[in-house]
Amino acid sequence: MSTIPIIIDDIKRYDKFHMSRCTFFSIDCDLPSPDWVLELEDSSIPFFLLGLSGIIWKPMGKKKIFDSCDSISQLFDRIEEHPELYVDTNDIWLPNRSFKGLPHKRGFVYRVKVKLFTEALRYREDRISQKQFLAACSGLKGSVSFSKKETDSFRKWTTEQIEEARKLYPKSKGLALKWSTAP
Repeated sequence: MSTIPIIIDDIKRYDKFHMSRCTFFSIDCDLPSPDWVLELEDSSIPFFLLGLSGIIWKPMGKKKIFDSCDSISQLFDRIEEHPELYVDTNDIWLPNRSFKGLPHKRGFVYRVKVKLFTEALRYREDRISQKQFLAACSGLKGSVSFSKKETDSFRKWTTEQIEEARKLYPKSKGLALKWSTAP
C-alpha cells in the first residue's frame, strides 16, 4: 500500500488544539506547458498542461522510500530541469495522538497512509470540520509510521541545501545582511 512522507514542522499543545503541522512536497506547474500526453487505457491524448499539483511520495525508480540524500536531490533536480515545473512544500495537520507510541519531534519523517492523508487535506481545505476530522482520525489508528531512514536522509539533504545556499550568499558583500549562527 502506498504511503506519503510527511515531516513534522511544529507541534501544538493548546487547550483545544493538540495537533502537529506536517509538511510534504509536491510537483507543481502554473504555466501553460506543451507536449504533455495523457495515457487513458489504450488512448494517448496530447494536451497543454495548465495547472498541476502532484504529491511526491517516493523517489524515482523502484525504491519505495527516500533512503539517501541523493534520492531526494535526484528527484527534485529532475523535476526542476523543466522550467515550467517546480517542487513546492505544503502542509497538513494531524492530531498529536496519531503519533502515539512513536518518536514525535520536529524534523522527523513519517509515512502516512493515503486515507488519513486525504482526510487531513480535506480538513486543511476546510471541507470538513475539526470535529469531523478528529472523528475520522479515530477510525484510522495505525495510519502513521516513523521512518528513521527518511528522517536521516531529509536531515542530511536539508543540511546540504543550507550549506549550498551559504556558499552562494552573498553575491555582493556590500548587500549582505548580517547574521549570527545560534550557539
